Amino acid sequence: MLPTIANRVIVYYQTHYKNGQFVSPLPLIGFVTHLFIAAFHLNFGQLGNDIVHLNDFPPSDSYFAPLWPEIAILQGNGIKVLGMLGGAAPGTYDCLTDDLFDTYYPPLRDVIRTYHLDGMDLDVEQTVSPHTIRRIIQTLKSDFGDDFIITLAPTASALTEGGNLSGFDYISLEQDLASSIDWYNAQFYSGFGTFFPEDQYVKIIEFDQGIDPSRVTAVVLTNPDNGSGYIDAHAVEESIGNLMEKYGTGWGGVGGWEYFNSLPEEDSPWMWAAQMSEAMRVQKTRIELVHLSRWELCYLIREGTKEKWQRLVSRRFSTHSGAPISTRYFRLIHE
Repeated sequence: MLPTIANRVIVYYQTHYKNGQFVSPLPLIGFVTHLFIAAFHLNFGQLGNDIVHLNDFPPSDSYFAPLWPEIAILQGNGIKVLGMLGGAAPGTYDCLTDDLFDTYYPPLRDVIRTYHLDGMDLDVEQTVSPHTIRRIIQTLKSDFGDDFIITLAPTASALTEGGNLSGFDYISLEQDLASSIDWYNAQFYSGFGTFFPEDQYVKIIEFDQGIDPSRVTAVVLTNPDNGSGYIDAHAVEESIGNLMEKYGTGWGGVGGWEYFNSLPEEDSPWMWAAQMSEAMRVQKTRIELVHLSRWELCYLIREGTKEKWQRLVSRRFSTHSGAPISTRYFRLIHE
């Protein structure tokens, strides 16, 4: 039996306007599994609506008036939408220590409820104690239940106890709280890792007690302007193919930082996600063709025609839009 399909295509959505125009996430429908709205911050010393900001403004600000209706549309189309908490700007997690937790956590909880977020991605890029991160995770799970998605965004190197921006040990956290963490969005850039070739991803899976590949999503840069360590979409696709050959359909997939200027076509940034989704779909089909049942193989051998093959494959597999698979899949087993 094939493993459960866990591979994801996620994108981080931090820049919401480009040249004064709202950057709509709606074209991502059909291509991404998860959208991460970035970045939520907690502001020390502020009161009321000013405690929680989404980038420069409270989430209720009119600046985000186009955003929330479109987020609801994405969720209505099956895409899970998470908030990203923290990131490069320091201070958020200082507000969630024991002495401040009861002041700053409730406004965050209320924002999650108000905007119907499906989860939170904890991007810890400052020194945080193991106790603090555990309390945040456990409180979110307690307040929102098992279906609420909790992810963390370590540097890729932190998952083999290398370079780490968070202050706590992710391997120890995994040992203690794996059941409360849905997966890790590992940052394969900025000097902390590379996704091409895919050797570092494999080292993470094989390190120490090991993390199941379904729980490690490789996040890469979508444009060299977004940081150092960019690899182009074709290199990402090559690593996707190699990892799916190794781990099957049950690996964690890829993510992109960030959406608004994604290459290969910056004016059509959803094309990056479409390309990643297609690469995984094609490789998934290859894998499933290898697992044809005995009666299906006998049928093909007996009938032996391209038309019969295409009819069988079209019944078993379809594209995300529901249309039959094209004739190129007939050629897959002949490559």
